[in-house]
Amino acid sequence: MHRRRFLAACGTGVAALAGCTAPVVDDGTTDPSASVTNPGFESGLRGWLVGRDLPTDPNTGLPVESSARIVDDPVAGGDAALQFAIDGGQDDGTIWAQQAVLLDGTDTLSVSVHSPEESFNTLTKLAAYAGPRPERGWLREGDFDTERAIEDHAGWERVEYDLSGEGEGIVAVGVSVVWETEVARTIDDVSLS
Repeated sequence: MHRRRFLAACGTGVAALAGCTAPVVDDGTTDPSASVTNPGFESGLRGWLVGRDLPTDPNTGLPVESSARIVDDPVAGGDAALQFAIDGGQDDGTIWAQQAVLLDGTDTLSVSVHSPEESFNTLTKLAAYAGPRPERGWLREGDFDTERAIEDHAGWERVEYDLSGEGEGIVAVGVSVVWETEVARTIDDVSLS
């Protein structure tokens, strides 16, 4: 089976460093399973694609800088977790990891999210999506549930979302910036049940 990634207006190398205004597209030709592949990122990004919906930096004309990297601290369980970083200077932008899944028999998406400290200001929000593949082929910032502020706690917290989908779909989790600052937030243990 073939997997195609579509990165509009940037080369793959540039997209990895700076982000891209058009997110990664998984064309659905992979075989989704009923469970999340590599849920704790113990095998790096195996099974995951990184997507971005980022604003343009007015100083460079390029998407704001972002990254997704595997870290060994902090972790919720095991030896690895996925850390997202975004230059939030434009007060906007979302970065996430996604994979194709079978949604049959699932009613909950769960993910652990880490906040380095509690804050009364909302700097970032957890971005979560589990549902059908959008008709356009890729997710955008507006497709995500971003109701949950990350900084309402310090340390790790488990967050759950109710689902109501069937058949093949996408599960995606990430971070959305809502405050003008550079941020790095970490997720771990993504699961469907």
